[in-house]
Amino acid sequence: MKNDLTCGVVRDLLPSYVEGLTSQETNQAVETHLASCPECTACRDAMKAPTEPAEQAKEVDYLKTVKRRNGRRVVLAVLCTVLLILAGFAVKIFVIGAPAQEDELIVSEFVEENGVLRLSVITPYSATAYHGWKVEIADGVANIWARSVLVSPLFPDGGGTVEVPLDGVKEVRLCGRTVWQDGIAIRQETFRLYQAKTAYIGDMPALNQIAELVNIRPNFGDYLNSLHTSSRPYRWTLEFTQDGWQGAIGKDSETFDLWMSRYAMQLLATVENLDEVGWTYTDHRGEKHSGLITLEEADALLPELMDAYNASHAGCDWKPLSGIKDYYHASPADLQRLVDITRISS
Repeated sequence: MKNDLTCGVVRDLLPSYVEGLTSQETNQAVETHLASCPECTACRDAMKAPTEPAEQAKEVDYLKTVKRRNGRRVVLAVLCTVLLILAGFAVKIFVIGAPAQEDELIVSEFVEENGVLRLSVITPYSATAYHGWKVEIADGVANIWARSVLVSPLFPDGGGTVEVPLDGVKEVRLCGRTVWQDGIAIRQETFRLYQAKTAYIGDMPALNQIAELVNIRPNFGDYLNSLHTSSRPYRWTLEFTQDGWQGAIGKDSETFDLWMSRYAMQLLATVENLDEVGWTYTDHRGEKHSGLITLEEADALLPELMDAYNASHAGCDWKPLSGIKDYYHASPADLQRLVDITRISS
């Protein structure tokens, strides 16, 4: 091949030449030209220079940069997600909270004035606060509701004061629990006693719950239960242990029997088919005693206790129901009256 290649032709052929794509004849022509042309030789050498590592290095650096950016974005996204979850949790427990439950709240004071009943509500739980108090009145019943949250600077109050207009209201409920009815404040343990009533003397779990709500143990001491259920009259006997009589009532037998007969009236009222309540105990001198109150005796004692209560509370004019068993089917207010008259000193 005649070597008449110009620089322009050679430079067009150089990429293919460098890659080994040209024929032998072309290769000889190009090499002959290169032997006498330093400029084209420099172009060939530049094309043969190893540039791939640098390009690869640049690509690797770019990928590392992208990876670092993506890593920061992932960390930031995770951090934002965690912060959002924590913020939502904080809002839930410190702001939104949950509906208050009736067993969390105690009414410490009732004040009735100018047709409005004002209730002071407290809680035994120091870490709990309440807000959003509202009163809903329908069909003569006022329902009080609130939200329960953890104490914080936003809601530091563990209780509240609620006012209920009494026009047409016969009953007030605090988170579902009756706390006031027909002018009578209903204590929490009395409402529990009202709920614990049982129709059968053989229901031992119910009997134990009733005895605890009546406060038999703290006032008269530890006891064992003995039931007579084979024939009427059905009897529930509380056998007080010798070393369990640590109550506040007193240790002489006359005082013990007097108060036990009164508290037994609550047992007769809340166990529908119970006819008699008996008790046995040993006094501080080691002498054994026993006592008993029948349904008839309890019925006869009702008017006397009611009169004594009215006499000791100015302006009170309560009327007893016709018999103890009527209190089983009575309202919480009537049961509260029975509890109150059986606990007065007279």
